[in-house]
Amino acid sequence: MSTEHRSVRRWVVRGTATAVAAVVAAGAVTAAHAIGTESTPVRPAGRLVAPVPADAERVCAGSALRLSDESGNDATTASTVGSSQVATGTTGSTVDRSTLGPSSTGGSDPQLLTAPAGDRTPQVAGSTSQSVSSGDLVGFGAASCDDPGQSTWLVGGSTETGRTSLVTLSNPTDVNATVDLDVFDASGTVQAPGTTGIVVAPNTQKVVPLSGFVSDQGSTVVHVTSSGGQIVAHMQESIVRTLTPGGYDIVSGGAAPSRTQVIPAVVLRGAEEAQRGDDTEDAAPVLRLFVPGDRAARVTVGITTADGGGSTVNATAEPGVVTDVSLDDFPDGRYSFTVTSTEPLVAGARTTKPTDDGRSDLGWFASAEPLGDRVVTAVAPGGGARMNLVNPTRTDATVTITSGDREQEVDVASGSTATVQVPVSTQLVLTGAEGLVAGVSYDADDGIGGFPVRPATEVSTPLRVYP
Repeated sequence: MSTEHRSVRRWVVRGTATAVAAVVAAGAVTAAHAIGTESTPVRPAGRLVAPVPADAERVCAGSALRLSDESGNDATTASTVGSSQVATGTTGSTVDRSTLGPSSTGGSDPQLLTAPAGDRTPQVAGSTSQSVSSGDLVGFGAASCDDPGQSTWLVGGSTETGRTSLVTLSNPTDVNATVDLDVFDASGTVQAPGTTGIVVAPNTQKVVPLSGFVSDQGSTVVHVTSSGGQIVAHMQESIVRTLTPGGYDIVSGGAAPSRTQVIPAVVLRGAEEAQRGDDTEDAAPVLRLFVPGDRAARVTVGITTADGGGSTVNATAEPGVVTDVSLDDFPDGRYSFTVTSTEPLVAGARTTKPTDDGRSDLGWFASAEPLGDRVVTAVAPGGGARMNLVNPTRTDATVTITSGDREQEVDVASGSTATVQVPVSTQLVLTGAEGLVAGVSYDADDGIGGFPVRPATEVSTPLRVYP
């Protein structure tokens, strides 16, 4: 579908909303004068107006990046290494794919997924995965394809020696996006030139190295905000320990600050072995927290598995600084983390797994928003793919996962986690998931990774207009 067509769809929806507001205002004034002349008010007749259906769009993270070309030159420009695999799903008829162009800083070839509008606005969903082995960039990464928005929290990253963290800013709209990056580390807010007023041209991606703003920091959180065009933001982190590749992964955007955060799918595997050797401090599994307010938070972390195992960890997170909570002494497994706090915060988890070839791989796992009753998603290819369903509500739930003609029912008791094997590279429909949180994790010989399952995109609802 052409860029011009997408632009028309957007402006039709916005124009309709504006026109409706004008009609409502004019009708209110007219009705007020009429009512003032009558002894008995008369309720005017209303008419239900449905917004014009619009295309649905999400943007995928793209391929792995290296800050140089194939010869090792031009370290100011990011170049792709290999290519990612994308799985898609939609409630519409088709999913169109196009690629956002690079900027002067390079780009990851992010894919724009578009579900053309029919009689109603459809839903579109997707995820990406990639196993890469090229020089010192080795590992497995996975990420969700996300809605364009004006605010994204990226809980992850490091700028210590041998660590490269790249923030990707994708603008799928037809107008410039002006982006500000609020960067936080273990010392507080990073004050650095260049973090504000970053212009991302229409239908392009800009790559921003985190080391350009903060150096030698092992714990970072980035808040991405935009005006004008809406942005989809991800972060890629890769590690080299001396001369040994230490893995790579993509940080997906997490849930907005809240007193409750759920990280639905975390893999813990071989943590003690991964920490052997030099320069392995960041191989230890941690829960990363950040409180954007001005008061310290008392935090309780419930860590559970599908078989009912798990534990509770208590911590304190000071305001305005990044806090890493150690997760030592947990056995191997797939977990969900439920974080409850006295103050709104954001959260993410980092783990490391030793691989069969003597190195290790990095995994970042983001918090997720609650789902609606019916959700469309798709799981990108990867070894050991599992979906975790977490039920933070007070009511037991039965979720039906449909893939083509195949259905499986999953019982998720109140306060529990269920782990199920799901097919990859195919559309999945989850029904009965109201209030639940879901995520996908991978655990294979080439590494670990995961992403949150996104709720359905909010669409406009009909409005009643009065004359």
